[in-house]
Amino acid sequence: MAFSLFSVVSLTVIYRLTINFPELPYTQELKNVDSDEFLTNSRHIVNEIQRLVKDLEGTHTARVVDYKYHKIIGSLVYVDLYAEKESPRVSDVLLSAIKSGKLGNLTVSDEGFELHVVRDSSTACAFTEFTCLDKTCIPADQRCDGRRDCPDGSDEHKDHGKCKQHQPIIHQTEKVVFAQKHGSIHLSASIDNSVEDSQIAWSKDGLLLAVGSTAVAEDGRVTVYKKGDKHHIHIINATDSDDGTYKIIVQGMNVEADFEVRITSDRVAIESDECPSGERACKSGHCLPVSQFCDRRVQCPDGDDEEHCSEVQCKSNEFRCESTNVCVPTVVLCDGWKDCHDGSDEKSCSHHRKTYKPHHPHHVKVNAHCQDGSEPEFSLHGSSYCWSNRVCPSLTECVHGLCCPISSEYFFLKRKIIYRKKY
Repeated sequence: MAFSLFSVVSLTVIYRLTINFPELPYTQELKNVDSDEFLTNSRHIVNEIQRLVKDLEGTHTARVVDYKYHKIIGSLVYVDLYAEKESPRVSDVLLSAIKSGKLGNLTVSDEGFELHVVRDSSTACAFTEFTCLDKTCIPADQRCDGRRDCPDGSDEHKDHGKCKQHQPIIHQTEKVVFAQKHGSIHLSASIDNSVEDSQIAWSKDGLLLAVGSTAVAEDGRVTVYKKGDKHHIHIINATDSDDGTYKIIVQGMNVEADFEVRITSDRVAIESDECPSGERACKSGHCLPVSQFCDRRVQCPDGDDEEHCSEVQCKSNEFRCESTNVCVPTVVLCDGWKDCHDGSDEKSCSHHRKTYKPHHPHHVKVNAHCQDGSEPEFSLHGSSYCWSNRVCPSLTECVHGLCCPISSEYFFLKRKIIYRKKY
């Protein structure tokens, strides 16, 4: 499972896979990246995928991203396969294995299988260049040379340019966190320069909550811990008084970062009987932890985890998405990337991109469209997501999780084949 960071960042195409392993028992340990169960299963899956593509041209590196449970089809594993360039041979080999029902010695199913090719378009700069904050490219050796070579001077900035390497830089998982009253608050951040546990502290409104791995506040609801390179603080049974600004502090180095916690009046979601303990089913059938409902981040394919939640009040520097109860920073408006589930942050912009306009009162996937550009239909259980052809309306089939139209020529050919088999 271990691989160098360079081997990933130098690979520019990602084959993003969702694979159904019907014989893989789902347990809560699969959500813990440090557990033996996560590591053993992930290593096995990664080895089988890399063995499958080892004879293909180029370098390929796989990693398991997540495990989730679907109440109908069982355990789903999310895998990223990195490559130097896109090749149809990779897709062919993967699809062939799924159709055969075997990935090495592991049993797989085509129900719920998804394959998406993602190109790394986050920067147009070469690997030998530095990307300025305004996306300008300059030679990498001009970074931190004492001269402002980027038009915005970001090559000499301590954060973006990372010129003061002795200064740790904090990368927050989320800066604004919503939590339900009586629910849980979870804050986390990674620090890119190695520091001792004893140097990391957490506070709220000037009150010290924890130092290192020890909670120092009298409040017994606080737990603090570290997993890998991430530092976490967890507060259970949230109350209105927990609303406010929290800090993670690298002691003695004048480095800190703020988190804003907003307590909502939403009720903690009720678990679903057909999901693992502590989880609730989306309309699509995917199971999510109850804490992810009404947390102002769309995670169900249809966005129904953010339905029937108390109305969020966006701040002056935030934009409220049209169809979802979510705020995004105003700086992301018209940046070419859909931060809102419905893409409303990219509407009325000077650039014109083809977007999918919902024809159903419920939310749909961002950029959801079929391979021929047509709009997908909603599946028979009222979701934008499908896991097999049998849950799609007539004249459609399940392609990459969407019910897409079958061409009339293909449909009549299919009927002809069925007729011949029958008679």
